[in-house]
Amino acid sequence: MTTRAITSAARSTARRGALTAGALLAVGSLAVLTGCSGGGAEPAATADPDEEVTLNFAWWGDASRAERYEAAIDLFEEQNPNITIQTSFAGFGDYWTARNTEAASRTLPDVFQMDLAYLAEYGGFGHVLPLDEYLGDTIATDGIETSLVEAGAVDDQIFGLASSSSTLATLFNGPLLEELGVEVPEGQLTWDEYDDFLAEVSAAGASGDPVVYGSLDYTQYFWLFQIWLGQQGLSFIDDGELGFEQKDLVDWWSRSATIHESGGAMPAERQAQFEGVDALGAAEIASDISWANFLPRFSEGPAAPELSLAMPPYDDEDNTGMFLKPGLMLSIGTNSEHPAQAAAFIDFLVNDPEVGAIFGMSRGVPASATAAEGIEASGLDEQILAYQESVADKLDGQAPPAVQGLGTLEQTFVAISQDVAYGAATPAEAAERWFAEAENALK
Repeated sequence: MTTRAITSAARSTARRGALTAGALLAVGSLAVLTGCSGGGAEPAATADPDEEVTLNFAWWGDASRAERYEAAIDLFEEQNPNITIQTSFAGFGDYWTARNTEAASRTLPDVFQMDLAYLAEYGGFGHVLPLDEYLGDTIATDGIETSLVEAGAVDDQIFGLASSSSTLATLFNGPLLEELGVEVPEGQLTWDEYDDFLAEVSAAGASGDPVVYGSLDYTQYFWLFQIWLGQQGLSFIDDGELGFEQKDLVDWWSRSATIHESGGAMPAERQAQFEGVDALGAAEIASDISWANFLPRFSEGPAAPELSLAMPPYDDEDNTGMFLKPGLMLSIGTNSEHPAQAAAFIDFLVNDPEVGAIFGMSRGVPASATAAEGIEASGLDEQILAYQESVADKLDGQAPPAVQGLGTLEQTFVAISQDVAYGAATPAEAAERWFAEAENALK
């Protein structure tokens, strides 16, 4: 996993700063972010190598990602003894609640993970610094695909730099399926074929202890919905507005009822009981659709499942809807007092080959060719890389542009889809609610 020993839990705890918990809900991010804009520290062209500096760094993720970041930070501090990195991390939802609260009070971390869904809100309202003057100088970009650099743009300025890229994949637990007497699907599946497969798995796993289900309710996955839209010849965002109609969302969420009625999806009540553990990693589901780079995360779950990767379902081989998503962007808070050192830290996390060796493919395929040079692909890393290469010529879709409100659209999509899964709202009712939220968010 890494060229050096992972730091101990004690050292990680000692380094890790407290993560501020805010009462503000993440879905209210747009209102918070419009509260202040501009101003803050002026970017410095160079950093004083002798100045004693402390940088705050925050990310979302699990314990496995935390261990890798801590190991990388140890290397950075060895090479830069005058810089100390204080860290914090949380799950995705709590992470953005905290960042939104910090944005309102202008106390954002010096460096923090950024997602494409939130880039326009933070960049457009002046909460993160443009990286342009550091790119090509403090932050090397010659080994990064231009499209991945440009993915961090808002109004012609770069506000976040991708450290990786990834695509969605269908994961299958082969040994578990064999145990249940169900064959791993061969060849590409249509959506209906995948739903039938999930029902077959659940029927075979109903008498187990624990009970095994086909999958989670995949209609809750925001980015998978965008791939499905691409398969219908639609786009999520078109010229700053929604590129699909309410009936399209009804069609998508209607699939939820299908897989719950057949028993193919784990019941929402059972899914809610999982905390800090993935159902796939616990072998309580035999399949899921997720980012290919999550393979190590699932494989390191309590059941240590042996997983394979395949393309998500599609009904027309000429319309896969698949796209390359820039992953784990890094941004600098406008309030940072040490932006040049923060830029140097970003360069290290994105480009250093030893960091590449530490993370392997767990962040996705490294955005930087220099970082990729440090990876001796084997096992899970090799599996991810092989999958990415196999789908490279099938990516006929496009990631949505970074528009203001995209993060709110994601949060409300996930929240409202829960009501569909629990049967508290029909697909039509849920779609109507989401479209009302979406109109406000995009304004």
